[in-house]
Amino acid sequence: MSNNSDRLNPASRALIAGALVGATAAGVEQWRRYQNGEKTIEQATSKVLIDATKAGLISGAAMTVANATAGRPVLTLLTVLSAGAAGLYLLDAMNKRGSDETAE
Repeated sequence: MSNNSDRLNPASRALIAGALVGATAAGVEQWRRYQNGEKTIEQATSKVLIDATKAGLISGAAMTVANATAGRPVLTLLTVLSAGAAGLYLLDAMNKRGSDETAE
């Protein structure tokens, strides 16, 4: 007997996957900074959690919009491109902030 309500919808799966990818990427960077003595373990952990949350929310929102535009290939393509641009903007902002912190 199958209960379809137990399954996660695509937006929830994208949110979880985005959070895991964001946590992994941020974790690697923050671990390096912790090992170099640039940050405490508490600061690194906080940063990883914040970055994972941001990545998860962006992924979930992009999938929600993509699902809403299903059947409309142009809108779906624009959604994917917008999500990619937002991701690149976020990475660029994080890199700039990281370089500003190390300049101090």
